[in-house]
Amino acid sequence: MLVPLEQRTFVVGCDLSLTHALDQVRDLWLSMAARDEITEQTLDKFSLLLIGRFARYAQLRGAVVLGDVTAELTEDFITARGRSRHGHVTDAAIATMHVRRSVLRSAYRALREMGLSDQDPTRDIVLPPRTAGEVRPLSEDKVIALRHQASSVDRPTRHGAAAALALAGGHSGEIGHICVQDLDVSGRRVWMHGSTKTDPRWCPLDAWTLATLSGRAQFVAARQLRTESVPRARLAVSDHHAPDCNLQARACVALRDLLIRIGLAREPDVKPSSITAWAGVEIFEQTGSVEEVARRLGLRSLDRAADVIGHTWRESTTTTDSTGQVQSQGQVPGA
Repeated sequence: MLVPLEQRTFVVGCDLSLTHALDQVRDLWLSMAARDEITEQTLDKFSLLLIGRFARYAQLRGAVVLGDVTAELTEDFITARGRSRHGHVTDAAIATMHVRRSVLRSAYRALREMGLSDQDPTRDIVLPPRTAGEVRPLSEDKVIALRHQASSVDRPTRHGAAAALALAGGHSGEIGHICVQDLDVSGRRVWMHGSTKTDPRWCPLDAWTLATLSGRAQFVAARQLRTESVPRARLAVSDHHAPDCNLQARACVALRDLLIRIGLAREPDVKPSSITAWAGVEIFEQTGSVEEVARRLGLRSLDRAADVIGHTWRESTTTTDSTGQVQSQGQVPGA
């Protein structure tokens, strides 16, 4: 257990105590969750890993102040072995290691934002890839940063709308077609038109995507010169007539702009489709069903759906790691 509040020493020498620093991170995450930039599920998972698992691990390794957390200690935590469901000590699954690194990267991004640290001990920690394909799903910490970046504006932008549609499961070939009339606010869903490679479907919206798209819909509706043109006003690209390929390119530009802003300009396997792939990962983590991933993303092949999320369904084995989470060796739970 963590040291009771009244017994904590918040500052040791001129360095911030580790316990206080992590509490500050969680407070910032709570404020972001209140703005729907972090889902409740992610907040619970990240808090458990950071405040529960990592804090105890670091303290056992003698880390008292924030400066005691080295790259070596951080890598040891990320790669720490755990127990399988049969009680055997096993190596951490790749998915588990990615989740742990995502939590710590998000924590240090928060510390830098608050001016409490300029370090990131995870910066040079390289993990095995989660997928064998050319595109990897966005990690959970990057999704948080993406939402935060898209929300840090004075007015609803096409960038935020494009991000919301991708996070809801829309593909770049669909995003440019979505109009005000496709948004069902009361049903908390948006209609994806489909494309040559995907089927039309309703995609559910979480609190952040719903608020973002609702705000954008109100914004573009107010800019229309004629009332009858409001339903057909596009949410993520301009209303100027353009062929499908141009609409797709415009959507990709908006998404790529956001990826650049959160520091992913030099990642060759991170592309606009990485955001949609994260949506598939999230669906699979919630349902455990590749079929549901295919349905929600409009994909016509289960093999394609499995490939998008990096799930090797033919070789899946379930274990329980040291974080207490049930993992599948072929599963990528939002890492």
